[in-house]
Amino acid sequence: MGCRRAGTAPVGAAATWMVISLSAQSADSTDAAPPALETVTVVASGVSNMMAASAGDIGQGQIASEPLLRPAGVLENIPGLIVTQHSGEGKANQYFLRAFNLDHGTDLALEVDDMPVNMPTHAHGQGYSDFNFVIPELAGDLHYKKGPYYADEGDFATAGTARVSLLNEVPDSATLGFGQDGYRRGLLMASTSWLGGAVLGAGEAYHNDGPFAVPDDYNRLNGVLRYFHGDDRDNFTLTAMAYSGKWNSTDQVPQHAILDGVIDRYGSLNPTDGGISSRYSLSFSRIRRTDEDQVQVSAYLVRYKLDLWSTFTYYLKNPMSGDQMLQLDDRVVYGFKASKSWFTSWLGAPTTHLVGVQARIDDIKEVGIFPSFERRILGVRQNAGALESSGAVYGESSTQWLPHVRTTIGMRQDQFNFDVQDKMLNADHSCNVASDPLGCATGNKRAAIFSPKFGLVLGPWAKSSYFLNLGDGYHSNDARGVTRSGENAAVRPVTPLTRASSGEVGLETSIVPKLETRLDIFELKLKSELVFSGDAGVTSPAGATTRAGVEWGNTYHFNSWLAAQLNAAFTRARFDRAAEPDDLGCGDAAASQPCTRAIGIVGRYVPNSPTNVIDAGLTAEPESGWFGALRARHFGEAPLVEDNSAKARAYTTVDVQIGFRAPKWLAAIDVFNLANVKWDDIEYYYVSRLKNEAIPVADYVVHSGVPRTVRARLQYQF
Repeated sequence: MGCRRAGTAPVGAAATWMVISLSAQSADSTDAAPPALETVTVVASGVSNMMAASAGDIGQGQIASEPLLRPAGVLENIPGLIVTQHSGEGKANQYFLRAFNLDHGTDLALEVDDMPVNMPTHAHGQGYSDFNFVIPELAGDLHYKKGPYYADEGDFATAGTARVSLLNEVPDSATLGFGQDGYRRGLLMASTSWLGGAVLGAGEAYHNDGPFAVPDDYNRLNGVLRYFHGDDRDNFTLTAMAYSGKWNSTDQVPQHAILDGVIDRYGSLNPTDGGISSRYSLSFSRIRRTDEDQVQVSAYLVRYKLDLWSTFTYYLKNPMSGDQMLQLDDRVVYGFKASKSWFTSWLGAPTTHLVGVQARIDDIKEVGIFPSFERRILGVRQNAGALESSGAVYGESSTQWLPHVRTTIGMRQDQFNFDVQDKMLNADHSCNVASDPLGCATGNKRAAIFSPKFGLVLGPWAKSSYFLNLGDGYHSNDARGVTRSGENAAVRPVTPLTRASSGEVGLETSIVPKLETRLDIFELKLKSELVFSGDAGVTSPAGATTRAGVEWGNTYHFNSWLAAQLNAAFTRARFDRAAEPDDLGCGDAAASQPCTRAIGIVGRYVPNSPTNVIDAGLTAEPESGWFGALRARHFGEAPLVEDNSAKARAYTTVDVQIGFRAPKWLAAIDVFNLANVKWDDIEYYYVSRLKNEAIPVADYVVHSGVPRTVRARLQYQF
């Protein structure tokens, strides 16, 4: 959906800017004086732009035209990407893309203003990506790339990458939002000139209860202060961001609790679940472009905390006080990136070179899991500190061999250091098996990985271009799993870096007038589905997998202000061999904790891997007067267990927006789930036990999606 940076333009893989002079002379004016030339400046985002049919850009206009249920809804502008929630809205969302259940971001790299969002070695899940600190109105551009084909993308960029840039200037305005279920929102934005540059300030206050019997009572505060100085060729930005959130949550519940009348669809089995989170950051970016090269440098500092109370298995592990746990994460993240692009000639062919370096340090003060009852801590299950550092160097060269032939060769080398100090060791630093039967997470390990990349672009011919992409990528595993030691084989140390290898062929064409069509076919092999589960507190090996799929995207422009979109993704995910129960952490681990999976299930299906995702939309965005958007989203059946005997039900929802824009004010109404269908935001299948049940029960576990929900907003520009 939306505008893309087309791969048909003769721009190098890492091209940062170029000026194209276009003659306005018509065929019947050969005797006239040469007319003035129109200059068009094409500005890229300073990142690797190796083109594929599955890569593109979404502009601020498209982002602003979509009804957004949650801040991460910005990312659903990426074709094939689904954003859901299985808990309170203050928690990081769950993402689905390319037959991946990405959990909270394990194989999807997210960045905002050159700052990584993913959190490695997180209390709740590897790569945890909380997008609630983003004010959607400040999103200036969404640059997305699917697959591990890009040298400047590293950890978590297996299924893809999404980078959100921030606006440098905004109209001075105040926005009020109100709606059902206690929805209230206030937003102030302004920008002004200062010291030869522009200062932007924005503040957001948000409250929402959701449709749940126990109100979410989600309160969110966001603030942004940003300074921009310069122009497109030479500029720097300095940005401070602050976020604070507090909420209750209704976690996923066993379906039989609803069917038996214990609770209704929006009922809670533990009203004290919820969380408190905060994120404060300072970032700097510098870009300098000349006719010969571009240099870009950025740095960031992030202070992050989360207290998350969750109950997923209810009374399975502790029949007396229940299975609620506190997952605590307290860290400081800092890092930098630097790159240089320059333009030369090789064997007579124009060539663009890109080299870069990246570094990141996560100083994790405390990451732990604590059994709790009504948010009161009962003990300690895991508690550690960690210092996880990573660095990378990369290079990429793109050569325009012929007017219709371009190749890109890239390579990347990453180095990681995992240093974990278990806070539950005995006085002599030995493993305290009595208090930590899953083994100790302590020690230091290093790991490195080399990732080659290749791309080929043929065309344009007849308004069509063809793409071939090959590349390796990876995701890191939780440092506690990497350094874990103990007598339990089911929780043995895991591979620090899991390799992914992928290939893709694609087509992009506008041969049909007014219609842009993209088609790509991909296959991705992941060496291991090893993931550290914050819910269970162990790393569960799940074997190697292969994913394959076809993605088809279309945008039809009726005129300058009316466009229709249709995107479809059909995917398949399988283990390379049948998964045995012991592969899933349900063997010896059952001696120290009840296994939450259904014992005895053997098969090759990857649980929660989406099989088909279809979205369609109609967007009307005239410069003034009435505007609107209609969007339908279909999420197909997904296997929930390895033998496909339990499946998540397909659903289709429709959202609509209608509004009126005048010179000084704007009014709009958003309606989510227009048809009021009963659907589940997320669906699992595992073992749990309710308070009065004698034995554990394997069942579908669901988190109900919102019913028809109406929200309105009014904006006034000063």
